[in-house]
Amino acid sequence: MPGSTKVFKTLGSSNHTPDERAQFDYYATDPQAVEMLLALEPFAPVIWEPACGEGHISKVLAAHGYEVISTDLIYRGFGEPEPMDFLTETFPDFEGDIITNPPYSAGLEFVKRALETVRPGGKVAMFLKVQFLEGKRRGELFSKPPPEPFTYPVPVWPVRKMEILPILKMP
Repeated sequence: MPGSTKVFKTLGSSNHTPDERAQFDYYATDPQAVEMLLALEPFAPVIWEPACGEGHISKVLAAHGYEVISTDLIYRGFGEPEPMDFLTETFPDFEGDIITNPPYSAGLEFVKRALETVRPGGKVAMFLKVQFLEGKRRGELFSKPPPEPFTYPVPVWPVRKMEILPILKMP
């Protein structure tokens, strides 16, 4: 992808020290992963991508006919130019689904905010490593009332590696 040196980096957490991690935990999503998601799961006509980065997810969604609201805390030349902090701001009366690759360091907060934001029956798809589903803090997310999780293998670069994409539906 022109303009991006991060497109094919591994998503989510890693063994990097804080000095080695990308600023603001920015790791762009391989568009192939979005294509695979759309082949497996239908979504509402309107989708909010709250960590849009350079538009790697949003552009694929738009090419498939979705109306995409693209926002981010850091403006990287794509989406709404006014920075928007997904964790503190919302769109009132939002009636779509949410798909994003959140910064892994704020993954739990992104999932909670997204689940609070979508309407009943709405969907949240987060590109996260499978390790996100582990741990006591995140385990509580699935205990009351648990969203209905689906997991699909989604290749990320390099393609020989596989990650898991949880898709959560609100009851």
